[in-house]
Amino acid sequence: MNLRKEEQAAYDKVQDYGIYNNPDFYMYYGQVLKSNGNNLAAKIAFNKYSELVPANSGGIFYSQSIDIVAADHRWDEPVSINNVASLNTPNADLCPVRYKDGIVFTSNRKTHGRNKIYGWTGANYLDLYYAKSGVGDLDYVNLEAFGGHKIIKKFNDGPACFSKNFDSIYISRVNRDLRGKEKAALRIERNKIFMSVMKDSQWVKAFPFYLNNDTYSVANPFLTADGTRLYFVSDMPGGFGETDIYYCIHQANGWGPPINMGPNINTPGREKYPTMDSKGDFYFSSDGYQGFGGLDICVATNNGGVLAKAIPLKAPINSPADDFGILFLKEGKTGYITSNRSADGPGDDDIYYFSLLNKGIDSSLVTSAYIIGYRPKKNEPEPVSTPIAQIKAKVPGDIIIHFDFDKSHIRTEAIVQLDSVVSIMNEFPALTLLVSSHCDCRGSSIYNIALAERRSNATLNYLSNKGINAKRLTSQGYGLNNMPMPCEEGIFISDPEHQLNRRAYCHFQQLLN
Repeated sequence: MNLRKEEQAAYDKVQDYGIYNNPDFYMYYGQVLKSNGNNLAAKIAFNKYSELVPANSGGIFYSQSIDIVAADHRWDEPVSINNVASLNTPNADLCPVRYKDGIVFTSNRKTHGRNKIYGWTGANYLDLYYAKSGVGDLDYVNLEAFGGHKIIKKFNDGPACFSKNFDSIYISRVNRDLRGKEKAALRIERNKIFMSVMKDSQWVKAFPFYLNNDTYSVANPFLTADGTRLYFVSDMPGGFGETDIYYCIHQANGWGPPINMGPNINTPGREKYPTMDSKGDFYFSSDGYQGFGGLDICVATNNGGVLAKAIPLKAPINSPADDFGILFLKEGKTGYITSNRSADGPGDDDIYYFSLLNKGIDSSLVTSAYIIGYRPKKNEPEPVSTPIAQIKAKVPGDIIIHFDFDKSHIRTEAIVQLDSVVSIMNEFPALTLLVSSHCDCRGSSIYNIALAERRSNATLNYLSNKGINAKRLTSQGYGLNNMPMPCEEGIFISDPEHQLNRRAYCHFQQLLN
């Protein structure tokens, strides 16, 4: 359910009493404010979190995301987003997938024979529905309940995916299986995946995926077109964050072990709703990237079978609200998303149609290219004569990245921040950059100067490899000098405080001559 306004009202009441003693309050408050489009207030909340918990870079990360998105809006293309009124209701309607001559989607709408109320939402339980394609991409007809009693049960069913020829189905489901002591101990039912196949034009009784578990969830299945990989979402132990995306490879005796997709996809936050386009570019939704707020649709492009670091798509495909469940139609330029972005929509989660085929859009632009940092070819770079005062008004302050102990490699969470530096320097070719690096106080002064210089060089090399002219880049390794956290003999300093000292500042400077 979309309760962002109600959530903010509750947080606002707490905020009215003054400084709250739990720093996490400001992180959650900032996220809610951002998802409601209140970016200035969100930035204040994130900065307050950073002030209270300086060892945690999360506040800085999300505060910087507001600047990144604000700077990116000037390059928005006239992408159209339309509510698919033929599908949407006052309830939740989400995650369409192709099925024969139409689509199957998930909804908790009121339907004859399926009107059991879910206590957590006050609406019906989720079920699957089928709609036949009409005249255009916004037109659907003959809407009906999908699946039958062999695969649809009493409680929440959906979203789902199908095999290429539509004779196999994989469904997310939440049953009420727990009883007695197990129910008292575990308290909540977990998402599970069930599978069925078509036999004699009927679905056979659904059977459970082998990874289903009462202590963690597996959900949001996506089967590749060749049927060799099943992607899914789970909070099983050993992941990167709240929920991660995994996949299993089909083997002779069934599905193989779960494989975590790694840091190019997964973050400390939530990753959900995996899918893939015909080129093999991998799409999913996450709240762990420097995007617009809530769940953002992200893409990891397929480079010769290797997925690049994921980046959120631009507005208006993404919004401050939750955006997920992308489905492609024509050549990756049109399709559907699910979003709870608009008070103008008829309900909670709604299905929207997007098109990159509008007049004025670069004909070479595809969805996987329409990401934060995208610059249209038709726009020329800023002239060298642009006054520095105008540039500084549009450029965020120093961008800080951090390093592992005794290491100089660029960490995965720093990539998005450095990519924002690349975007800014591409936008303003008259800017130069000074990278200043530091170390913690473990190790000799001579060693730490060399380590700091390696960190600066690693940062410069990353920017140079992204196309920034080396003449615009300078660096300085400070070692133990100018550390943000004092570190002297006889003074205890914690590991998080050491982490604050292992950093590089990216400082935008004067115009080139």
